[in-house]
Amino acid sequence: MQRKVWLGLLSGNVIEYYDYVLYGLMAPVLSHLFFPLESRFSSLAATFAVFATGMLVRPLGGVLFGLLGDWVSRRYVLMACSLTTGLATLLIGCLPTTESIGVSATLFLILLRLLQGLGMSSEFCSVLVISGEIAPPQKRGFFSSLAHGSGMLGTLLASGISFLVFSLPQEQLQSWGWRVPFWLGGLICLNAYFLRFQLPELPGTGKKCFCKKELHINRFSFLRMFLIVAMNTLLYHLIFIFQSTKMIEQLHLPAGPTMICNTVNLILLVLCCALGGWLADKLGHRKTYLTSLLLVAASAVPISIMLNTPSIFLCAAGQSLGALVTGILFGSSSPLFSEIWPRSLRMTGTNIPYNLAITCFGGTAPLIALYLVEWTNLQWAMGLYVLIVSLLCLITVWTMQDRTARTLATPL
Repeated sequence: MQRKVWLGLLSGNVIEYYDYVLYGLMAPVLSHLFFPLESRFSSLAATFAVFATGMLVRPLGGVLFGLLGDWVSRRYVLMACSLTTGLATLLIGCLPTTESIGVSATLFLILLRLLQGLGMSSEFCSVLVISGEIAPPQKRGFFSSLAHGSGMLGTLLASGISFLVFSLPQEQLQSWGWRVPFWLGGLICLNAYFLRFQLPELPGTGKKCFCKKELHINRFSFLRMFLIVAMNTLLYHLIFIFQSTKMIEQLHLPAGPTMICNTVNLILLVLCCALGGWLADKLGHRKTYLTSLLLVAASAVPISIMLNTPSIFLCAAGQSLGALVTGILFGSSSPLFSEIWPRSLRMTGTNIPYNLAITCFGGTAPLIALYLVEWTNLQWAMGLYVLIVSLLCLITVWTMQDRTARTLATPL
């Protein structure tokens, strides 16, 4: 039964992350089909603006699914996330393009991105929280890091499929090839819904709603969680979603080697996630996370410089270094999602700041990166952006209590 629960948790997380990042990786094709503007920069900016619209409903989804998870059922939240995301992804693959129906194609794409964003609003949070609740206390860091690792595995799968699709002749790619990854992701995600439907009820659901006193006591935890997620999502979007498009469109590197580079470094990211969780259990969750933040801060500008060099080798090296520090950061942050909150507030307290941070720092990251370089004329401007956010996160987490190997029932 434990294996069945972990399979239901992690497999759904893999495919939902695949569905989510696929749009970002397919941006070079989608920009031609749905935003055929005169300026290539404007076309890409419009494509990533729609990518960001998927974040607009996430705070609302975070509130709804958070309350449902704390007051009713953790399992119902997992099922709702799989169903909504899978349906939206499947329908994106069925959309007619702008050439066929005009601006209506763009409107339908925005609506489906909103639906996809609603489905994703609690997927990752739910898996992280439940992983922390059901894992052995002495191994919470490693088992929780599997949630991050499974999400990155979904990104890896999307990158690999995108590489195969980009290998098609241009005419086939733009006529039917781009649809196949969306159809595949939608169908598998809907299958995850039925797998989660068969799960037993998961522990952790509160018997009563939280009170105002609990909210007041844990008010600083909202800011702390917000910045932890902001740091994670900023690195994830800049290095592994936006970077491949940037290498193809702005650095004019060949699409095939670029997608291979992205895929190989995502494998490294998955491995480093597990390493970060393992180190957190050995050295302490708080200590390991603070150390990983310092590594991110120190390497932000050098990595940014490497990622903006028109050389496939330097870009690959920069992304590899980014995978190392980001993976350890992800893995060491994983147990914090369940340790910061009391049980009755855990899903709601994680979902709300998580989705606010995703909205502010996630979907907007590629767009901000584009305009930062355009306005400042500094190719490494996004490195300064990452450095500032990492220092803010470091200050906030410094005062956090270490709960390594302690049961989650222990008072905060």
